[in-house]
Amino acid sequence: MKEKREITAATLKWIAVITMIIDHFGASILESWLFRSAHPYQQWMVYADIAIRAIGRMAFPIFIFLMVEGLYHTRNRWKYLGRLVLLAVISEIPFDWAFWISRFEWDNGVFIEFHHQNVFVTLSIGLFMMILLEMIRPRSMRFALDRQQVEEKGTLLEQEPVAKVIGRTVLCLAIMAGCAYANELAMADYGFTGIIGFIGMYWANVFFRVNWRTFLLGVAGLTFFNGFEVVSIIDLVFIKRYHGAKGTSMNRWFFYFVYPVHLLIYGWITLHYIL
Repeated sequence: MKEKREITAATLKWIAVITMIIDHFGASILESWLFRSAHPYQQWMVYADIAIRAIGRMAFPIFIFLMVEGLYHTRNRWKYLGRLVLLAVISEIPFDWAFWISRFEWDNGVFIEFHHQNVFVTLSIGLFMMILLEMIRPRSMRFALDRQQVEEKGTLLEQEPVAKVIGRTVLCLAIMAGCAYANELAMADYGFTGIIGFIGMYWANVFFRVNWRTFLLGVAGLTFFNGFEVVSIIDLVFIKRYHGAKGTSMNRWFFYFVYPVHLLIYGWITLHYIL
């Protein structure tokens, strides 16, 4: 029997990028046509938008999963966070043009607004939270991640006093609650639900260090607060065939800048041809 071909991190990136671009076509161009445009629309366009947005649910959980993986492979976590923050700033105007100004503020001559922030804000807060959790969380041989790290480093893991474990646990809870609140307060993409996805995948990775379990717990958190996210369960087909291989990766900066660039294009089309 022929074995199934392994999925690499590079392939997961392409799946996330392609489904994201498809999703944003519906959220930007198609929905602007449906909700604001003077152009007539057909009923099939409504169904097409639902299908496109459903496909788009596959993207965000993969991005979270790749960031959980990247947390343990990046050379410098703080530089990684800095790149995300930079992209959050760069992406704000394209994000506004594609999704918000075109629908609500273009008639008022508004160039940028801060009623809703782009997904790189969510990704930045999620990564910041995971960095802090890695610094503070309790260590235990009951955690699959800690057992793996002990085996790789060939060191012993000292058992911490109960009081210290409790203190670390309380700090972790405070960090998670604070980051979820911060994302909601910033009105960033996915709100507190996005951080719930990070929390689920981060802790599943710590406890189990099994890719499909890590992904499934994150999707469960997202779906609990937004039922439409259940569509992303389809990603498990790819996640279960991923075993850590990097693959021939796309250019890092292409991976980052494809987000603001395609939103800028969608926003320009919407503002000049749809409205």
